[in-house]
Amino acid sequence: MAIDRADYPNKVENNLWANEGYSTFFYNFMYEKKRYRGLIDLGDKMKWSKKDKISAAKAEVLAIKSAKKEQVLNHDVTLDTFMEKYFSQQPASNYTKGRKSHYERYVSPVCGSKKVTELRQMHVKNSIELQEKRGLAPRTIKQTLEVLAPAMKSAIANRLISFNPLDGIRIKLPKTKKMVTNASDELVRIHQAIYAEFGEDPFYLALFLFALQGRRRGEILTLRWEDLSFHNSYYILRNTKNNEEQKIFLSDALKENLEKFREESGWVFTSRRTGTHLVDIRKVTNRLKRRLKDDNFGIHYLRNVIVSAMAEQGFDTIHLSAALGHNDPNTIKKYLTMNYLRSSEMASEVIAGITKR
Repeated sequence: MAIDRADYPNKVENNLWANEGYSTFFYNFMYEKKRYRGLIDLGDKMKWSKKDKISAAKAEVLAIKSAKKEQVLNHDVTLDTFMEKYFSQQPASNYTKGRKSHYERYVSPVCGSKKVTELRQMHVKNSIELQEKRGLAPRTIKQTLEVLAPAMKSAIANRLISFNPLDGIRIKLPKTKKMVTNASDELVRIHQAIYAEFGEDPFYLALFLFALQGRRRGEILTLRWEDLSFHNSYYILRNTKNNEEQKIFLSDALKENLEKFREESGWVFTSRRTGTHLVDIRKVTNRLKRRLKDDNFGIHYLRNVIVSAMAEQGFDTIHLSAALGHNDPNTIKKYLTMNYLRSSEMASEVIAGITKR
């Protein structure tokens, strides 16, 4: 039977109204983009005062709202529903966006329709096996555990499940070479290759000079002109792995090339095709690979080169870590304050001294 809003002219509070005799109450509220409407019938409470009925109606509305909020924690909730709620409670960042994208692309198709209470280790392993068959890198596959682990801890904390289905699952990552032998010579070689390949193109030359300063791919591609201070020789990184804003030294070589395509606002490295920031730089990275004759070359490798070159020059761990944007160099020095600006400036001085360009 349809509810006629005109039958409830007496406003009790936001989203709650009563009829003329305060024997029936109409509630109407939104939660999680869904509207909930209904009646609270207190007609059998003839001996109750108007005040008592209003109090009871308010309490009932609170109980209804609470029940709707708790629906995500019922024992029939699917992993997709639970993860949707979980992601909505995470900080709005590119890190969260990336983890959500991984879940939707690789985990949800296999596990999303299963109840959280029925999720088992074999289901997660099935998702991992399919990712392996698709040729995904181990580091990418590991995001499956990085996405689900904290979510399952939340499910345990809320007494939805009593065990973690991820227990015992490991993703073996290939060993990465942290230090580069003859790093100073390697730095010169890569520096020369970057100028040889992009010397006439300030756009991509600047992009790879940022990389040669130790910046991550995502940090570079999401830079905005508003965050660059040419006068004070620094820029602000807002999209960092640890979600901490960092002030980084802006070298003269970078300023010189950035000035050639400088704008007042917007993305620094704007895609000419989409108008938003660049996303895929594999083609230009492959050009450097071919010039260097090194199929293993990549943006992240440059971080190893610069930190190894700094180590060869005798810089302390605290500066090596800060130059790369780490906020925790090791457990011994974890309480030291990172000076990202000075350490990144020192890194630029090392690069300039070694390459002498």
